[in-house]
Amino acid sequence: MPGAQITLTEASTHTATRATTDANGDFQVTNVAPGTYSLLINQSDFDMYRQSNIQIQPGQTVSLSVTLTLHPVSQTVEVHGDITPGVNVMPSEQEVFASDEQIRVLDRKQIDTLGPIAGAAQMVSLAPGANVTGYGNSGATKYTVSLNGISQGWGGYGGYTGGASLNITFDGFPIVDPATDLWQSATLPQTQLIQNVNVVYGPGDPIDRWYANVGGSIEFTPLQPTGKFHGDVWSSYGSYNQRDLAFDLASGVYNGWSAIVAAGGNLGDDFRSGPDGFNNPSKDYAVYSKALKTFEDSSFDLGGYFAHSGGYRAQVIPMTANPLITMNGQPGGVVYSQATSGFYSSLPYDSYNKYDTNEMGNINGRFNVKLDDSTRIEDQAWYMYVRRLHDRLNDVYNLGPQVDEWNNPHTYTVGDQVDVTKSLSGNLINVGAYFIHTMYNSRNNFYDPLLGGSYDTVNIGGKIRSSYFNQDDFAVALQDDFHPYSKLHITPGIRYVGFDVGYSQAPLQDFNFAPGVMLSQFCPSTQFSLAGNTKNQGAICDNHQNRSGVEPSVNASYYVLPWLTLYGGFMEALRAPELGGGGGLFQSVDPNSYHLARQIYEQGGFKIHTEGSGPLRTMIFGAAFYHEDYKYQEIDIPLSNGDVISANGSSVYHGLNVFFDDDPISSVHVFANLNFEKASYSNYVVSGLAYNGSPVPYVPAQTLDAGVYYSFKAFHRLTLEPTGEFQFIGTQNVFDNTVGAPSNQTMAAYGTLNLSLKIPFKHFELTFAGLNVLNNGYNVYEFISSGGYFGTPTGGYMLAYPGAPFTAYGGVNFHF
Repeated sequence: MPGAQITLTEASTHTATRATTDANGDFQVTNVAPGTYSLLINQSDFDMYRQSNIQIQPGQTVSLSVTLTLHPVSQTVEVHGDITPGVNVMPSEQEVFASDEQIRVLDRKQIDTLGPIAGAAQMVSLAPGANVTGYGNSGATKYTVSLNGISQGWGGYGGYTGGASLNITFDGFPIVDPATDLWQSATLPQTQLIQNVNVVYGPGDPIDRWYANVGGSIEFTPLQPTGKFHGDVWSSYGSYNQRDLAFDLASGVYNGWSAIVAAGGNLGDDFRSGPDGFNNPSKDYAVYSKALKTFEDSSFDLGGYFAHSGGYRAQVIPMTANPLITMNGQPGGVVYSQATSGFYSSLPYDSYNKYDTNEMGNINGRFNVKLDDSTRIEDQAWYMYVRRLHDRLNDVYNLGPQVDEWNNPHTYTVGDQVDVTKSLSGNLINVGAYFIHTMYNSRNNFYDPLLGGSYDTVNIGGKIRSSYFNQDDFAVALQDDFHPYSKLHITPGIRYVGFDVGYSQAPLQDFNFAPGVMLSQFCPSTQFSLAGNTKNQGAICDNHQNRSGVEPSVNASYYVLPWLTLYGGFMEALRAPELGGGGGLFQSVDPNSYHLARQIYEQGGFKIHTEGSGPLRTMIFGAAFYHEDYKYQEIDIPLSNGDVISANGSSVYHGLNVFFDDDPISSVHVFANLNFEKASYSNYVVSGLAYNGSPVPYVPAQTLDAGVYYSFKAFHRLTLEPTGEFQFIGTQNVFDNTVGAPSNQTMAAYGTLNLSLKIPFKHFELTFAGLNVLNNGYNVYEFISSGGYFGTPTGGYMLAYPGAPFTAYGGVNFHF
């Protein structure tokens, strides 16, 4: 049986070594220190094999012959070989248990509860403390994702503290834009291409940290090369004409090489529609490939990924009627609000349409070489291209010289990271470094075709920017896993980071100009300004800034009992402020005020892991208290007209994360993720006014995700695999755009129940999914409007994004 996952764990230190079986079902673990070990073997559709009290003496070779037992509810299984040496495998429960960090692993059983058209943001929503807001129902549209109140991405209208402060990786490579610090969730639109998701809370160990690891990191591990040839095809159709098709094809191993190619696409409508029948459609596709070469105890791999996602963006909707806000923008028209035109209504196409596109391409390579029995070196290099395009052609509430928008920022990034690991008696030492170069262009044009404007032509009264940011990031890290005796591990570490930014602008070179256009000019460092008839959001003066600093950390874990570990630690991380957009540093804010935000993160918790028989046969439970102090933030608040309000502040978060997994019997799997949190600003200043002590907006007081999977034999030996999952988001404060600050007003809590069923056969399976089966009506995002979005003379009313109603999907999947 090829591809079975082998985990050999030393009983006293809980140090785990992993291997996989080859094409003949053989496995070998070498250079094993003398001691007492336990052996775990995992393979899909088979019961986990366990053997304890394996004694290994100096110079001894121990041989084991293992037979795996098919699950009682499983039919005949054709084994493809799911794992080959050198690939990125999902962390085992033993590895999570032994870690001195808060880690949550989201496997396919949890991910599949989200339905077939989910994207990256929906996957993250399963984790403890996660909150996801956006305006669509598939992976094609954009969302803001937050963990324990620290956010990433863009799917709303601002008010998020610590925006762009989570790091995102794909197969171990960073995919956050280093200049803007932003990640667009729509660049990972296809859930079927993802093997598992790993969530680490807080900055993490220095050696594993990138440039945006403030509130945490999220690793999306794609499908990996396998030991034998196989393929899969997934197809589905569901509510709102949503169609999804994906496939993967793995080559198996030939002369040490193994490869996989996978792709998927989605096309469909939104759950919101206008009175003209316009359904705000969206579409996406993604292509991924990876080739791996293994030799002796080393490996080399090459990978590539490209995704394109786009969708019409239904605008926010007033929660209550306002007679000045109508479907056609004219007095006396049908009032546009959840209370009057419909909870899920949107403006007609001729009143408003804006199409958002996101693209990401990535080419990468990595080698991992064993230099000797105690030393390994890994180097990974990559090139990344990121592009956004917002194309707005109608807006009855923004008539005039800026009625249309062509927003096309793009980034090119190259980087390299090297890591050396040295294993000594009582120490595991890591030394690592990376260097990343990024070029970001913020190009944008608000124009009116009636005045001679177009996507590349500026008209009188329009608004443009084309700022260039050349940024170099580097880091050098050192850490030591020091274990003076078997039950205690202490991991001190230190990291030195640097950020170097050069700014310039080139609107005269990048745009054409209609007759009579005179650009306004402004230099934030000298306060020089010159009036014009067309606004230039960029600064006319070039600038260059660099900042650096030290990030200390220490974590520790103590094995109280073989099934109980205590852990805790202290970490600091620095983050460069976001660049680009319609304001902020270098463009409207004096670049000499450029400073690094600092996150101080403290944690303490415990984990319980049991293996054996009975209801706790494969159980892991974890609970962790955390305290975050996020200081010296540059808080940029984007407005609907493309401008940015800049605020400064520091915020404090503290709470409890809990997770639980168990297989009480071989046919049942249960999981739960829970969070309690409170967050407030210790300092918040905007426009010279202080709002100290205010609650941090969009941080739920509680979050819960819990579910159960069951597999059983029904009539005529038919196997049924139902799953039920419940998600709950507690109350959260909202942002007040009238003052550009947090408010004491809250959103209502909400919950959704999701049900699914899988009926497997030998080479195919039928799937059914129902999301929000109770059809609860709720909003995922609300804010207090200043009146600017719909052009009303006064504000103070609530605007919202509703969550999706009941949706259903059916599918057929093939495996060969």
